[in-house]
Amino acid sequence: MLSSGKTGRDHYQQLYEAALVREAEWLRRTAANKADSVTRLLARKGLRPRRLLELGCGTGAVISELHARGAAEEYYAVDYSEQAIRYLQETQPALHAAVADVTVTPDPFGQAPYDVVLLSHVLEHLEEPAAFLRSARRIDFTYLIAEVPLEDLPFGKLKALVKDRRDNPAGHVQFFTRRSFRQLLTSAGYAILNERSYAPVLDKETLQFAYGRGSRKALTEHYLPRLAAPLWCRLFHAHNALLCEKAG
Repeated sequence: MLSSGKTGRDHYQQLYEAALVREAEWLRRTAANKADSVTRLLARKGLRPRRLLELGCGTGAVISELHARGAAEEYYAVDYSEQAIRYLQETQPALHAAVADVTVTPDPFGQAPYDVVLLSHVLEHLEEPAAFLRSARRIDFTYLIAEVPLEDLPFGKLKALVKDRRDNPAGHVQFFTRRSFRQLLTSAGYAILNERSYAPVLDKETLQFAYGRGSRKALTEHYLPRLAAPLWCRLFHAHNALLCEKAG
């Protein structure tokens, strides 16, 4: 739960109500790297899925990017937010989209089996990510790709001594290392097959969109992660994506 007492779901519900179009544009601008994780992990297995299902799709930035790249043949997207799904349906009518709570209705489309289920930057917003992952196992699918930010790194732990890290504008309630993320997946019944880690870099136009002209964020969101990516990923911040299948 966030320091305000809100859940991760509350955070996004209020965000969509207050600034849906701006949030959709932010997600669109940051979707390419997340889509890269999907295409690269699939390419390593020589896979081109027929059906791809994204859980917690939000306004659909990542699945829309995958659709533009032709990563699959059929695309299905689920989110609990009516506002987000309505936006996705209006902007990407070629995609199948539905409002649902996956823990109650794992497959609202009834189109299983799916080749790939995608969880892109969802688990860090959930109070009970392991329970969510166990619910997702009820869906008939072959592969799961899950990506989260790694924020429980040395610099993040140092910042947490000064400021409650639950007080964050992104609505994150879980904070991972590479090890704790892997443990979460394996404990929920998944076998890890491959992974991708990278330092996210914001281009200058996105920096201006998010923070305004001349923001000091350029140092930590553009220059340093680009110039010192290996060190940045170990000490400061990274994104980690795992390709999995159901264990057993």
